[in-house]
Amino acid sequence: MLIEKNIIASLRGGVIAWAFMGLFGIPFAVFFDLLDGWRWNPYNAIYDQMIVSIYFAVGICSALAIKNPIKHSSFLWFIVISSFTHGGVMLYHASLNPHHISHLLGDVWILAGGISLAIPMWRLRKYHD
Repeated sequence: MLIEKNIIASLRGGVIAWAFMGLFGIPFAVFFDLLDGWRWNPYNAIYDQMIVSIYFAVGICSALAIKNPIKHSSFLWFIVISSFTHGGVMLYHASLNPHHISHLLGDVWILAGGISLAIPMWRLRKYHD
């Protein structure tokens, strides 16, 4: 039981990080182009608004999941899977074209964010299957 509580605490930490990044981190990073060169060329404000709106929605849903992350496991698995696919696609493009190397800093970190939820979610499966 203590192990399960530790796993849930770890999971909650990942969910809090996603809530913060979705509500504040991504919008500020995109608006101020904090990673210099992160944006696709030619610059398209509509694309930036679309990305911010998606991650803002993830932030809202993550904030709602903080209290009881197990209840929101389907949503959290969506974050895990979409993080891996998004990060993987961006890693692929950055490795093929040096022009997109800034995406290693801007997008591929999302893989680590997915791992922050995937590990505790995977560990909790044996307690809730």
